Amino acid sequence: MRGFSNLLARVMVLETVVAAFVIGAGLIWFLAANPGASPGDHVFSGEPKYFTDPVEMVRRAMDVSEVGHRRGLIMIGVVILLLGPVVRVAVAGLGYVFEHDRLYAVVSGIVLAVLVYSFFW
Repeated sequence: MRGFSNLLARVMVLETVVAAFVIGAGLIWFLAANPGASPGDHVFSGEPKYFTDPVEMVRRAMDVSEVGHRRGLIMIGVVILLLGPVVRVAVAGLGYVFEHDRLYAVVSGIVLAVLVYSFFW
């Protein structure tokens, strides 16, 4: 299990660094495209509908014609950060399977199923 512990630690660090880089890039891009914009946080208007669909969010974030609407890129970083626990539980579950620890493999599978269910339904 020691090898999987190291792999799990590396996955955690990599996921956090990638998410931070994507969020930072989106923030810099958004601020560069909207210099001097007021925060607008005194009026709640909700989030755009495309934030509820991951595929549409990625498409809009990568669309060059929508420069200035880079909140989607920030949201992609947040989604990467939120998917971290799912990846960690999956890696830990695989480690238990390879170590032939059935109890913890089953528990990891149940936790993984609950996490995936909570993301999509």
